[in-house]
Amino acid sequence: MKNILKKVSLLLAFAIILTACGNGGANKANGNKANAGDAQQEGSKPNMEAVIDNDGDVIDAADDTLRVALISDSTFKGVLNGVLAQDDLDFNILGYTMNGASAGGPNFEMNQNPKDEVPVRWTFDAKAKTATAEINPKFKWNNGDTVTTDDIIKMYEIVCNQDYILDSKSVRFDEDTQNVVGAIEYNEGKADHISGLEKVDDSKLIVHFKEFYPSILWGGGLQFEYVNAKQYEGIAMKDVAGCDALRKNPLSYGPYYVTNIVPGESVTFKANEHYIWGAPKIKNLEIRVLPSAQAVASMKAGEFDIYLGPGNDIYGDVKDLSNVKTVGVPRLSWNYLGFKLGKWDEAQKKVVFDPNCKMADPALRKAMGHAIDNDSIGQKFFNGLSYFANSPIPPAFGQIYDPSVKGCYFDMDLAKKLLDDAGYKDTDGDGFRETPDGKPLVINFAHMAGGETAEPLSQYYMQQWKEIGLNVKLYGDRLMDFNVFYDKIDEDDPEIDAFMAGWNTGSNPDPSGFFGEGAKFNLPRYTSPAMQDVLKKIASNEALDEEFRTNAYKEFQKIAMEEVPYIPTRFSTDWIVINNRVKHFDYRPYVEGEHFGLYSIEVTSKDRAVAQ
Repeated sequence: MKNILKKVSLLLAFAIILTACGNGGANKANGNKANAGDAQQEGSKPNMEAVIDNDGDVIDAADDTLRVALISDSTFKGVLNGVLAQDDLDFNILGYTMNGASAGGPNFEMNQNPKDEVPVRWTFDAKAKTATAEINPKFKWNNGDTVTTDDIIKMYEIVCNQDYILDSKSVRFDEDTQNVVGAIEYNEGKADHISGLEKVDDSKLIVHFKEFYPSILWGGGLQFEYVNAKQYEGIAMKDVAGCDALRKNPLSYGPYYVTNIVPGESVTFKANEHYIWGAPKIKNLEIRVLPSAQAVASMKAGEFDIYLGPGNDIYGDVKDLSNVKTVGVPRLSWNYLGFKLGKWDEAQKKVVFDPNCKMADPALRKAMGHAIDNDSIGQKFFNGLSYFANSPIPPAFGQIYDPSVKGCYFDMDLAKKLLDDAGYKDTDGDGFRETPDGKPLVINFAHMAGGETAEPLSQYYMQQWKEIGLNVKLYGDRLMDFNVFYDKIDEDDPEIDAFMAGWNTGSNPDPSGFFGEGAKFNLPRYTSPAMQDVLKKIASNEALDEEFRTNAYKEFQKIAMEEVPYIPTRFSTDWIVINNRVKHFDYRPYVEGEHFGLYSIEVTSKDRAVAQ
């Protein structure tokens, strides 16, 4: 009963606050508009430290256990490889434990700073259309074997193999990977190896591309994590997705290796004594899924040393706790409202846009975007850690981000006018608009569960759309589990018309992996000549020129916000919570000549700090 009352009161508060406050740049007279000239409002940008240091002397805690909470209301899938995994929960686990083959540079590119010692150094030759990987001899698996070019080649072969793709529903065989010479022939069974992978010796591999374009510098077409080729000997490609080498006992070149898994719940690790940057100072590690409803109480009780994935909605309850600190950096991601506009054609391996589908009219999609007050959502329910997104390129990417793109800012009057002008009118007096040809219009909307704000947010969206005359129904009359949600979206469930989700760009800003006609991550299944033309510009040889590349990215952002297969809703801060017994933590993505990770952590007490 208490939970029901809490949800109802939260929903009421949500409606009242958003109705009352508009947003920081809102027209106060009617609360129906935001300032279209402000792509981002300065007052809404979060300010959080990326590095923390705690008082106290470091103690010897080598035999202790570092406990890490992964805050989630869903279970993890347990695909324990940084390339083969396909969801954020697995990535979160891997990023701190088993990943780390290919370190990027200061702008996230793979053309690394020569001052940095790296596990695998990539160098590029645009004229020869090649990328060369040279493996550091210190880079070893936890069994003591050195990582070799065979391990890189094996990773390519798995990603490109059709039996593996069909069994795992992998989306990794994308246009960038197909640009590797011989990858398509291998995928189609016309060759037993990928001809564009030139093995010079055990420590040097040359990757040959059909075309050389800028996104390769950010890892496009490169395999950035690997498998141990010897461990995968004798495993049929159709069995890789479920094999023990991937799910139970994968070898690791990261700071830790797996010792035990409770499926979907927890993973325990031991220190990799052969780790390239030195064995972890704390030898035991546990990562455990923690339901979001328990997160704040757990932090107060000091149950874990690190909390990954805290919802922005709990920041207000966390920031002043006496026993923890928060660290954060701009997130290389964006939330969005997506629309189902076609299907994935597996035979042709490309999206097929349906110009006659329910959501085909961009005016209808834009109207739905303009009805949402994202800055107020970010301020009032995500403690300012989320803020209005005007573009599908996050500001963290610097000069290629275009702040002049207005995006779908909050304006209810404009939302209604767009629908009126497009012919969506209420012809039968029931309060809901019909299609331009007079047919009933019901939009099925999918939304994930997670945290206390998921339900009121979904209700707020539908209420706003009702205000502009759209009849929007929640898919299945309920919020969806994370894994089920993405399965349904990926399978092009015909009952889903619109959905709220997010996209982690990673270090490569090239949008072709999310907008390209050959990208399975193109979840709306949308393409157009203008979109493909600008993606080709971004991927062209001319884009090796910085000015050309910047202009191409800005052109892309304008086209994306004109055609709106996705409507960006909010950018956000990537933040985590650190218990005060941890001496030092550095969350910066890149610092020249320095390395920091869980293996670096030292503590000042045997006991975790508890809130006073």
